[in-house]
Amino acid sequence: MVIMRAIQHRLLMLLLIFISIHAHAMEEKYNSGWLLSLDNDILAERDRDYTGGIALTLSGRRAQEYLVSLEGARNWLDGLLGIDRLYADQIHFQLHSVQYGATLFTPGDITNPAPIFDDRPYGSLFYISNTEMTVVPSSDKAYLSTLTFGFLGLGAAEYIQKAIHAVTDSDVANGWDNQISSGGEPTLMLTLSAQNNHLDTVSTATRHEFKTAYEANVGFSTDVNASMSWRWGRINTPWWSFNPQHSEYIQLGAPVVAGNRLADKGELYLWAGTTVKYRLYSSLMQGQFRDSIVKFSSDEVENLLAQFWLGGTWEFADNFRGSFFYRASTREFEGNNAHYLVWAGLIISRSY
Repeated sequence: MVIMRAIQHRLLMLLLIFISIHAHAMEEKYNSGWLLSLDNDILAERDRDYTGGIALTLSGRRAQEYLVSLEGARNWLDGLLGIDRLYADQIHFQLHSVQYGATLFTPGDITNPAPIFDDRPYGSLFYISNTEMTVVPSSDKAYLSTLTFGFLGLGAAEYIQKAIHAVTDSDVANGWDNQISSGGEPTLMLTLSAQNNHLDTVSTATRHEFKTAYEANVGFSTDVNASMSWRWGRINTPWWSFNPQHSEYIQLGAPVVAGNRLADKGELYLWAGTTVKYRLYSSLMQGQFRDSIVKFSSDEVENLLAQFWLGGTWEFADNFRGSFFYRASTREFEGNNAHYLVWAGLIISRSY
């Protein structure tokens, strides 16, 4: 019995040493990469609801050190909530990113300059967000903490959509004066999530992954949600680096990670997933503190939502990746003009 305990202790020590070495190998670079996301419902042959978004994500220690960064506030909130207690007694490593982005929303009839009270309000959000990812290798768990600060109702939304529609030869949107919080209003959101890896198998040149995640948002969107996501194909990046579930319409910034090429072949894989969300409040539909000409009351907003996504990723050059995807959501409000949402997106990334 004593010998067995000694062997078990020795094996445990070797395992901890291995994990420690692995964690040290994941020491964060100053610049680990960038990612550009472009969403538009025109790609899905529609022009309403979530009409488009753009976001640039920058990864690495620089996300903590930039002059314009929310990292200090995000870290303080994590400490206040005791988030680090989830992994404090386990060997872990942390990665960081900062994202700059904008999202736009319109009703179905964008040519009418008058307020439209029975369809989704015009809305916009221009934002910066900081994310910290904590990975616990020994338990196949990862945690995401994101703080987002932005402005609702800025006039820049109208000019951006006009520029996009000029390129695509689409109708001009004339109702932006009726958008939520027109004139501008600051807003915040804190996002906390935990994810678990359930399947990660390798068979010859392909790999198969499946994970679940649980998330809570408090702020301009307040909700709780649960998701599952899957990917299959030639995958060279770790399971925790793939985060399509971490989104608020557009995918929120998560750290960009380089892969390890297998037989000098780049990544090429399919991915899919779903999220079930219970939304308590959305400022982009219900307004915030500033008066809005058009907004929904709480009993007009759908609380229970289901979202789905399907996409593919191709590493077209060394650590350059391109992804194309479709996303869909059940209707977000009640009424004759309520529809399911569908949009498509393109993601280009470079990791170092």
